[in-house]
Amino acid sequence: MKLYRAWLRRHLPPSLLRKVNNLSHLDDRLFDAETRRAHLARVVLRERFPALFADGEGDEFQVFSQNGEDGILLGILAKMAGVSKNFVEIGVEDGLECNTAVLGFVLGWDGVMVEGEALRASAARKLVARMLVGRANRVEVRQAFVTAENVEGIVGSGPLGVLSIDVDGMDYWLWEAVPDETADVVVIEYNASMGRQRAVTVPYDAEFSAMQAHASGYYHGASLKALEKLGRAKGYSMVAVDAAGVNAFFVHDRVKPESLPAREATEIFRPHRMRLRNHSESEQWEIISRMPYETV
Repeated sequence: MKLYRAWLRRHLPPSLLRKVNNLSHLDDRLFDAETRRAHLARVVLRERFPALFADGEGDEFQVFSQNGEDGILLGILAKMAGVSKNFVEIGVEDGLECNTAVLGFVLGWDGVMVEGEALRASAARKLVARMLVGRANRVEVRQAFVTAENVEGIVGSGPLGVLSIDVDGMDYWLWEAVPDETADVVVIEYNASMGRQRAVTVPYDAEFSAMQAHASGYYHGASLKALEKLGRAKGYSMVAVDAAGVNAFFVHDRVKPESLPAREATEIFRPHRMRLRNHSESEQWEIISRMPYETV
């Protein structure tokens, strides 16, 4: 396939090559459009017919998020007063499925999307340009590999309405390095394969790669308990996790309303829904239990 693509690039003029590329990805784009239409239909129908849904995910829904994060995040923000309408998200890939796209593309918030991989960052820039045509808000896409050493310079000192961190690696250490009170709401990925009782994270490594570290892809990030403890130390309460067992949601105590009670990791932990198809919770931990960890 690589040789075939290289031959096309050498022998076809750029204009024709673009047409071939567009046609070859047409099915993917049509599928994406159909999927998003189904997501929007779920949002509307869940409001009118909540008892008819079989998934049991409550207020979760997708517009641009990978799972039900859009519904959770908007539900949290709707209960808060005076939230700064801006955001930073670290680890957006191509921007099509991330936690803050609904804020920038639908609600008109300003923000910064950060992606380390150059091709994905380029795709995100193109998406942002299309989505913001005729709109007044600004969303910047930065191509940068974020580390504990440079994250403060990328995120700034706030105030931010939402900070989202999803890098499949040094998530714990990036949040630890962000100044306290930078954001009203923090959305951060947790690693459910580390279990619901352990307060552990992978040791800091600025060049960490999950797939290079362990073939399973299960070894990365931090447990929910570890993030709960870090959040508490930084003045945040954990208020929700998504049903897919991927993201945790924190609200700073200085702006947290009583309608968003603090929750504990052992109470609201959800296992990783996709990984359960192949391995039980205990099997997931057994696969990565001999890897190095830092207890926090």
